[in-house]
Amino acid sequence: MGLFSAQLHPEHGPAPGAHFVETLSNRLRMAAVAATNDARIVAILLVLAALALGLEMAASFHVL
Repeated sequence: MGLFSAQLHPEHGPAPGAHFVETLSNRLRMAAVAATNDARIVAILLVLAALALGLEMAASFHVL
């Protein structure tokens, strides 16, 4: 089940509200994991950009 997928046949049980809360909880957890993964990717890109900037500055000062 994807983050924004719709259920075509909802379960009809004694506590349909509990199923909604469970589904919401699962969706929030999946969104948090996706956000964490995105933050890791952005952090890696920022580190690579900082390294590239450092190399460019070192080359401009004729250190390399």
